Amino acid sequence: MSDKRERILNAAETLIAHYGFQGMSMQLVAKHADVATGTIYRYFQDKESLLRCVHEERMQEVSLAICKEVDLDRPGYPQFRQLWLNCIHYLMNNPDCLLYRVQYEASPLFDREEEKQMDEHYFKPIFEFFERGRQQGIFRDIPAELLGFLALENLMLLSQKHTKGCIELDETLYEQLIDAAWNAILKR
Repeated sequence: MSDKRERILNAAETLIAHYGFQGMSMQLVAKHADVATGTIYRYFQDKESLLRCVHEERMQEVSLAICKEVDLDRPGYPQFRQLWLNCIHYLMNNPDCLLYRVQYEASPLFDREEEKQMDEHYFKPIFEFFERGRQQGIFRDIPAELLGFLALENLMLLSQKHTKGCIELDETLYEQLIDAAWNAILKR
């Protein structure tokens, strides 16, 4: 990916995350990306295509980061722990990604069917991890997608609260949180 294109994507993400859709214009994106406004149109047809691209590329980036060094074919505590840690570290290191996603999902661009397809495409290995664990009797007998939400979705809220200064999270607390998440999905 070209440096200019990446700067444009990052600028759009940051502006949406902090100022919402109303606070973002192509001129502001260009200014924050340090490119001419016309340069944006060499990479993106219009504002909508830019924003959809930011959303999809971040979904792909998140899925790769979460799965890093995780053997998703072996559901068990060590793999779950790594999955959980990857997720929290990504969210803590990329707070604009989460803020952007919240704004995007509240926008007219959000399409439930399109989102479902992206989830299936980018997060399918994670859902399969939870499904394997469910089939092997490790995890509760609820749909894999719900197991994933129960185990990992709360990390978005936790990291958001941390970023806003409402709660303090650190590595020492992570082990207790991992244990709580593991116990929430573990079959009893």
